[in-house]
Amino acid sequence: MSDNAGMITIKSTRFGDIDVPADSLIEFPVGIIGFPHQKKYVMLEHKQPFSWLHSVEDPNLAFVVIDALEFGEGYNPKPPIGDTTIDLKEDDEFAILVIVTVRPDPSLTTANLKAPVFVNLRNRKGVQVIFDDPRLSTRHPLWSAEETTESDEDAEEDSGEEN
Repeated sequence: MSDNAGMITIKSTRFGDIDVPADSLIEFPVGIIGFPHQKKYVMLEHKQPFSWLHSVEDPNLAFVVIDALEFGEGYNPKPPIGDTTIDLKEDDEFAILVIVTVRPDPSLTTANLKAPVFVNLRNRKGVQVIFDDPRLSTRHPLWSAEETTESDEDAEEDSGEEN
C-alpha cells in the first residue's frame, strides 16, 4: 500500500493494483466475522446493485456486498446506536451493507440478512452485527425461482433465440 497525494494503491488478486482515495478507507476495529485481523477495507463499485468490500491488507480478501435498501422496507435492521466500536450516534448517517455469497449457479446466490455490516459515514468505521431473529437468514435467496426463469427468458429473447 503506497500513498500518493491523497491516493493509496491497494493490491488485489482480482483487479490488480488499484488507486483509491485515502479518505475512502473503512476501518473495522474488530474485523468482520471470521476475519478479525483484517481491519481496513475500501468499497469498489461493481455491476449495480453489487459492490466489493475489499481488504486493503489482504489482496485475496473481498466480499460482494449489496446495499440493504435493495431488500425494501421489510428489511430494516436496527442500527447499533451507541456502539463504542464505531461511535454511532443517533444523528449519524450510516450505510447498511449485506454480504452476498455468489454461487456457480447464479440462481443459488444468497445474502446474509442475519449479520449486516453497518458503516458510520461520519468516521468511516464499520461493524458487523448478528441479529438473533429467526425470521432472518444467513442464506436469503437473492432471486426467486420465478425471477430466475423470467431473466433466463429475457436473456433468450434479447439474444434472438426462441423457446
